[in-house]
Amino acid sequence: MAAYTASRASYVGETKKLLREGFGVYTYENQFFRYEGQWQRGKKHGHGKLLMKDGTFYEGLFANGEIQGHGYKYFATSGCKYTGQFERGELHGYGVMQYKDGTLFEGEWAHNRKQGYGVLKTGENSTYEGEFVGSMRHGDGTMIYNGVYKASNGDRYTGNWVMDKRQGQGHLICQDGTEYEGQWLNDMFHGEGKMVHASGIIYEGQWVNGYPVEMATKMVIVMETESLELTQGQTFSVKVECHNDLGEVIADQGRELLVSAGFKYYPTKEGSALFDMIEQVEEKPIETPFGYSIVPYPLTDHMNTDEEKEAEGEKEEAGEIKVTPEQEVPAKTEDGDEEQEQVEEGEEKGEKEAVKEEGEKSRVMSPTQEAAQDLVTEPTTEESAPPQRETTPLPPPVASQRTVDGASEWSCLQLAPPPPMYRPFLAMEEEVAMKKTKSKKLGQSKDKSLEKQDGKHSRKEIKEKTSTESNLDEKFARQGEYVIMVQDVTNPAFLRGPLPPAFMLVKLQKPKLKKKDSKPNSPEKEPERWDTQKHIANMQRYSSLGH
Repeated sequence: MAAYTASRASYVGETKKLLREGFGVYTYENQFFRYEGQWQRGKKHGHGKLLMKDGTFYEGLFANGEIQGHGYKYFATSGCKYTGQFERGELHGYGVMQYKDGTLFEGEWAHNRKQGYGVLKTGENSTYEGEFVGSMRHGDGTMIYNGVYKASNGDRYTGNWVMDKRQGQGHLICQDGTEYEGQWLNDMFHGEGKMVHASGIIYEGQWVNGYPVEMATKMVIVMETESLELTQGQTFSVKVECHNDLGEVIADQGRELLVSAGFKYYPTKEGSALFDMIEQVEEKPIETPFGYSIVPYPLTDHMNTDEEKEAEGEKEEAGEIKVTPEQEVPAKTEDGDEEQEQVEEGEEKGEKEAVKEEGEKSRVMSPTQEAAQDLVTEPTTEESAPPQRETTPLPPPVASQRTVDGASEWSCLQLAPPPPMYRPFLAMEEEVAMKKTKSKKLGQSKDKSLEKQDGKHSRKEIKEKTSTESNLDEKFARQGEYVIMVQDVTNPAFLRGPLPPAFMLVKLQKPKLKKKDSKPNSPEKEPERWDTQKHIANMQRYSSLGH
């Protein structure tokens, strides 16, 4: 006898001719489904609610036992909520899906997938409006990025999509102003396209995997020799080109470049006089390919020539030494020159004695003390003190330039006078002073060797020569070796970032003094020296004639 198993299915509701008809509640045999709603001829038909044991449920229209028509479904496992059209239990037709992370899709569905036109708003508030195929963006569409999803806030892409990625012809407008219009592949710039970058750079041509085919990787300063030799106050030009790794000029348009100058960095050693005298300021030396680091030095292309000429005229009227002309013959003075010459002779003797005393002091002074003494300004008399010079403001720096066909050029550049208390110069002077102190201890003092010469150059003449050089260094940049640097200051940086800087050496020398033009076929005559005795005799003879 067969065992009989009672059905666990149960129905409570209206019936007609032994069939469920009207409203009723039916619990399926597997206990997973439970339906409550309208019935017709034993099948779910009309409005009803189907509940599942995991919490998922559907409420809406049924037809002949299937979910059909408009309804609402809640997915317990994903937390998604769908309101829209159904066909045979699947999402089909127009509907709105709200995801747990805040993403919202409103558009067409086919067999539980997004298909056709729709609007997708992601959790970061980015919005895509366009065509879908198989729940992926496919076809023409517009994406507005308002979060961290694939781009910066406010970026907008309009164009073709393939399998959820930008591919084909498209136009991207970024919030910072960058625009790209051209071909895409696998979500990257690929093919023919044009970019107008927010920094001002413009590139039009072929792209591969997000980057231009012809892209600059370095800058090269165009020059015929390894270094540029100039004289103080002389202007010069700098031309730079953008090259690739093969040395070819890349026609970058709009890259912003800046030219500047630098001087060798002398680190201040602890315990030195300079270390104790000046405040330690944080410096960031720049590495160069010349074996040393540099710190900024003022470079300008706006030196005011008219003001310089006016200042030079004032110096000439005041009797100061000229910078560029040849040494002139001293002008004749009134009576009392004998006394002045005696005073000058006494000064020379006093200076020689001071040199001897200085040599004796150097025997007991340490190099650091000697350097400090050289740096500190000693009290001087009114006659020996140099004229006071007012501190003039530094000239404006050189403005940046944009590349045209991969090149930029600056003209009329000039190394400006050093700013007050320029640290590298102070450190360099301290180092030189310490070396001099050591040489004095060995009996190789420069002043003593000058005293042993035949008298062609007195200490006073050397002092005047040093004063002339000092005037040059105050009016122009000091003699020495400088570094010109060209930097890529494009902001924001273009794609792979700024190009590495380019460097050039500039050697600055003292200008050569011009000689006076002599008459042709006539020997040069030495300038007539002032003779006080001859002047007195001429005056007496002039008086005896009754004048």
